[in-house]
Amino acid sequence: MKVYLLILFASLGLAYFSLKPSQPSSNAINQLVEKEMNELQIPGMAVAVIKDGKILHQETYGMANLEWNQKVTPTTAFQIASVTKLFTSTLVMKYIQDGKIRLDDSVVKYLPDAPASWSQVQIKHLLSHQSGIPWPASIGGFLGTAPSTSDKPASKEQVYKDMRDSTLLYNPGEKEVYINGDAFVLQFVLEKIGGKSIAEIFEEELFSPLGMKGSGFDQEVRNFPAQVMRPIKNKSQLFTKGTTEPLILKSYYNPTSYAGGGLYTTLEDAVKWAVSLDKGDFIDREIVEQLSSKMPLNGSFTSLGWNRLEFNGHEAFGHTGGPGLGDVLYFPEEKLTIIVFSNYADMYPYMAASIACLFFPDIVLPSGPKTFDRGFYKYF
Repeated sequence: MKVYLLILFASLGLAYFSLKPSQPSSNAINQLVEKEMNELQIPGMAVAVIKDGKILHQETYGMANLEWNQKVTPTTAFQIASVTKLFTSTLVMKYIQDGKIRLDDSVVKYLPDAPASWSQVQIKHLLSHQSGIPWPASIGGFLGTAPSTSDKPASKEQVYKDMRDSTLLYNPGEKEVYINGDAFVLQFVLEKIGGKSIAEIFEEELFSPLGMKGSGFDQEVRNFPAQVMRPIKNKSQLFTKGTTEPLILKSYYNPTSYAGGGLYTTLEDAVKWAVSLDKGDFIDREIVEQLSSKMPLNGSFTSLGWNRLEFNGHEAFGHTGGPGLGDVLYFPEEKLTIIVFSNYADMYPYMAASIACLFFPDIVLPSGPKTFDRGFYKYF
């Protein structure tokens, strides 16, 4: 996901003369989205554009559930995968604002039983994928560990043990590698500060204060071959390519990984979140503006947990997930936020950038594939 995104936008790092943004009509955005949905056979999408705290566009498209013939609405809950990290970042910002955490804090301040090798790992390293802590094997990891082979998901205790027993891939702050081990350790820290599970902390610290009534985690529990989960109201199905029709896809996120992915949210809720960040009525503006500070490596591709991008001289921050289930871009200079949710799991994250082209005439995206092949259609 991250590698593809960096390749997709690598050619945009060269500076061009930046034109002032235009303001396309909602009809122009609708036409673009509907064209792409028809071309890729995407069942359902939701799109919003916010500028300086004001909603310029908010629209839903297509179907959320093919079995029940239900359309996507502003309250349809989408699985946003790694876009969850933006909400984790927001929680960290809130804890910074409340004086509960600092970016320079060592993780051992909160995890005193952590190995000595973690003493130099700071909160900012976890947010910027520069800790060197590997993704644990017990949760399907890679980059230094073997993949999981168990049908039963690992417990929090097992994941933490695996991470404590692992060897750092590099010294903290020395390199930057997109790896979810950082998010798992950050979740341990946040849960230690909040005294609750990350799902409960999100609800109490973010969703409830912002009025995000349609957001949450399904908290699925698996014990092969059975599985149970909390109901999520208005949840959209996920889809992948089938031979003659879309196939329903089921994804799973271990609750130990919720700081890194697995959140369900609605377009209505995501708009409330984006508007609050613009207005500075939830997180102080000076904290949000730290996004524009490189941290901690020069040339870093992340800042406070947001990916850093440049489109022909237009600096942007955001994240993708799925790869293309969630796609968020924020242009701080223009205070412009583009939110795209999709239920098509075979889609690459290009839609938010494509909509950005309507606002910035000087942005020209490089050509590249729009979807990838999961191969499940071979079975149906």
